[in-house]
Amino acid sequence: MDSQTFQNIIVIVSLTPIALLVIIGFLFSKIKDLKLQIKEANDKLTKQKEKEKSFLKFYIGSKALLNDYQLAHTPSTGKKTEFSVDYEVEVVDISETEIKVNAIDFVGNDSFSRDPQNKSGIIAFMQNRWISKKEAQLIMDESHNRQVKLEELGI
Repeated sequence: MDSQTFQNIIVIVSLTPIALLVIIGFLFSKIKDLKLQIKEANDKLTKQKEKEKSFLKFYIGSKALLNDYQLAHTPSTGKKTEFSVDYEVEVVDISETEIKVNAIDFVGNDSFSRDPQNKSGIIAFMQNRWISKKEAQLIMDESHNRQVKLEELGI
C-alpha cells in the first residue's frame, strides 16, 4: 500500500465522524420539526372535538327523538300489550348521563299505539321522565344552531 492510498484512507476515516455528526444534527432538527407538527395537529384535533362536543350537547329546551321506545300496557283485564313508539321530546333538565324530558308528540309503530284513545296515556308516560342520553338523538334545528353560536360567543 503506498502512502497516497494510506493518506486517502486516513482522510476518509477522519471525515466520517464529522459527516455522521452533521447527519445526526439534521435528523434531530427533523425530529424537532415533526414533534412540533404533531403538537399542532393534536391541538387542532382537540379543538375540533370540543367543537363537535358542544355542537352535540344537550341543553334545556333542546329537542330530541327517542326511536323505537318500547312500552307495555296492562289493563285491568291483566293481558299485557307490548308496543313501541317514536317520541319527540323536549329536554327540561340535564344530569351527567341522563336527561329529563317531556314528550311533545309521538308516532305509533303499531295499531295499539296509533289508537286515539291511547294517545294521552302514551304522552303522559313520558312527562318528567329521566332517560339515558344514549337513548336520545338530538334534533339539529335553528334553535340548536343558535344555542351553539351563543356558546361559541360566550353568551
